[in-house]
Amino acid sequence: MADYSNLEGQISSPVECFVFDSIPSTNEYLSSLEFSESTQVCIAREQTQGKGQYDRVWLSQKDTNVLFSIRHVFDASVSLNGLSLVIGLAVVSTLEEFGLTNVKLKWPNDVFFEGKKMAGILIENSVQGNDQSVVIGLGLNYQLGKNFECGTPWVDLASVLQQLPNIENLSASLINTMLKYCQLFSAQGLSYFLKSWQTADYLLDKQVEIDINNQTLCGVIIGVSPQGALMIKTGSEVVEAYSSNQIRLI
Repeated sequence: MADYSNLEGQISSPVECFVFDSIPSTNEYLSSLEFSESTQVCIAREQTQGKGQYDRVWLSQKDTNVLFSIRHVFDASVSLNGLSLVIGLAVVSTLEEFGLTNVKLKWPNDVFFEGKKMAGILIENSVQGNDQSVVIGLGLNYQLGKNFECGTPWVDLASVLQQLPNIENLSASLINTMLKYCQLFSAQGLSYFLKSWQTADYLLDKQVEIDINNQTLCGVIIGVSPQGALMIKTGSEVVEAYSSNQIRLI
């Protein structure tokens, strides 16, 4: 049984923590709170209405996933383009600390291992005067069990690590690294992380179809732009995708 009662004491930055045994959605909970300049964390053993990108459902059972959201305030002058990529890199860095190598990131918000989904990131933001209140949600497969059913090929930490880390310590490490990366992103922008992204890029050199300007083109993915867009070489030109709904692997 996961026990997050001491989570706040494990976070290196000042945060306000909300801990739940079960909750519909950690993202929705933080989004429903009044605006606060303080960084807030909501963590749960279970989500009953977890959500992913484009209102997709994130399935979870109690204590089988790492499930939390962070609400962090950025200055309104900070461009948030590429923030999901940076959060993905924070997840990769943390997993490497626990002994898992060759973790990849599928643009713009999925964490993959050996071609299967291990985690998903959901970012939602709102403007509050001179501030941007950003809710960053993470769902990471921890120990799903052999009977877990999902339409998407998945992998969990329990199946790929010889020694499964304590879920509370793992969650605290993820939060600490994500907050550190948020500070770096605010100060340096996405360009600071582009070299790291190239190493982790799951889609690099893959062939795709892209829907753009009312036509469908074929091309090869060559990386991401300084603004976080996916860059695709189609013939003699390079086009950019800003939504995963625009592209299909071929």
